[in-house]
Amino acid sequence: MNLVPFNGSLAALLDSWFFSLPHAFWLLLVLMAIVAIAAYGARQLTASGAVAAFLVGFGTTWVLGFGALGTLLFFFITAGVLSKVSKRIRGKEMAGLQAKGGRRDAMQVWANGLFALIAALLYALSPSPLYLVAFGASVAEAASDTFAGDVGVLSRTDPVSILTGRPMKRGLSGAVSPLGLASGMIGALLIACTVWALLLPSSWASLKEVSVIATAAFFGCLIDSVLGATVQAHYWDEESDTITEHPEKGGRSLPLERGVRWFDNDMVNLVSNGVASLLAYSLMAILS
Repeated sequence: MNLVPFNGSLAALLDSWFFSLPHAFWLLLVLMAIVAIAAYGARQLTASGAVAAFLVGFGTTWVLGFGALGTLLFFFITAGVLSKVSKRIRGKEMAGLQAKGGRRDAMQVWANGLFALIAALLYALSPSPLYLVAFGASVAEAASDTFAGDVGVLSRTDPVSILTGRPMKRGLSGAVSPLGLASGMIGALLIACTVWALLLPSSWASLKEVSVIATAAFFGCLIDSVLGATVQAHYWDEESDTITEHPEKGGRSLPLERGVRWFDNDMVNLVSNGVASLLAYSLMAILS
């Protein structure tokens, strides 16, 4: 299918060849199934996460082409590498704080990929560059949040609350550090530039779209931290005398310390990702 105009990139050349094949639809199904199974085999995704990743990958690639797939894979690979490095260095210190870790399940995939898929489907209904920017901002926000979190915990300076500036335990949602913020900016810019190279017109005129994607993505990353410091559920573990994102331990429910019980990290990621996508769309609509 691929509705994105040809921009001269390697991804666009691949699109023009692949989507002219007589059985492109089924070939793409097989290709995305292989990618999802490989991610499951590499222990990057759970079974449900692999299914969700297959749906996100197939839907965005069928509409936007291999430029979208390349953008998603770039995020997925860099996120996986950063996560492994971060856990190897500070794995013991972070153990027990965050509710999820290791292999991504379906909720985690949807939290980071749902709005990218929605943007692609909307582009299929109405091929507007605004939806390309919204797609890019969605992936860039997920990368920005991942870079900020996985690199930020390696900071030598202790993190502080994004709202109060008071010291916080390393690894808790809502905590920020200079290294984490700088890493979040880099993550947003990397994906914005990837979208420029693979999906947008290869001209300096596309700097406007790149700037909007990076700005909206980093803003979404900041919103993620604000939500993490306010409404995200955190619990009190009396045994370890610390705050955790785990709602239970050893089969028993932990008392809610702050936040809303049903508003977990996946909900935070989903909302902040949606904010980034909508902001990017709105900014482009204003600037166009």
